[in-house]
Amino acid sequence: MDAFLKKFGAEASAVADQLMSNYSVTAETDKRSFLTVLAFLHEFPDTLSKRGKFNAQPDTIEYFSILATKFFSHRYNKERPAEPKTVPDPMVRKIMAAFKEYEVGHAARTEREHQLSMAAENMVGSLLERYVASVLEPHGWAWCSGDFIRAVDLLKPKPGGGWVILQIKNRDNSENSSSSAIRKNTEIKKWFRTFARTGATNWSAFPDEVLNKKLSEEAFEQFVVKYLKTEKGS
Repeated sequence: MDAFLKKFGAEASAVADQLMSNYSVTAETDKRSFLTVLAFLHEFPDTLSKRGKFNAQPDTIEYFSILATKFFSHRYNKERPAEPKTVPDPMVRKIMAAFKEYEVGHAARTEREHQLSMAAENMVGSLLERYVASVLEPHGWAWCSGDFIRAVDLLKPKPGGGWVILQIKNRDNSENSSSSAIRKNTEIKKWFRTFARTGATNWSAFPDEVLNKKLSEEAFEQFVVKYLKTEKGS
């Protein structure tokens, strides 16, 4: 971390300042997190996700700029549940009406509500990252906003060298095989919020024995409501 900052800190900081000014934001915590993520990539360049076109050479102004755009645009652009863009399969409505004896009008309404529910469910994981980051970042963690590091959501440099690397999921059954394979060859820890079969929460098992006492389901719910109300009013 220190070696990266000594060699590239001034250039990377200037890029961060420029991107943050575009959003009228000057949060030092956000810039520190960005520099932390860059330092991690400097040490482990193979963890950079190759999704999309990325031809810039590592540790160059162009490289820092591309990553800063991803990092800060994800962090500062508000999210909202996406309106469904697909047309429901009409056979679903027929099955609901025949098997469960729904009236046709009620089946159509339930079908629409299911689509909206799925859109909201797809957003839970992103809001979970935002909430956990809001608690952890003031204590040295960095949220890898922008989704350009494979299978890593938060990370923190260890005193004297090394990293604490974390992948978080909303439910215990939501991990895909590719992220599992990546984790087997690294020291990435995994944590999930809820147990799919029981609905019980897992906050007490969060792998930071100090900060997990600051995390809770009630606080997450309050964070989500406040975030969405702010977005709705913007």
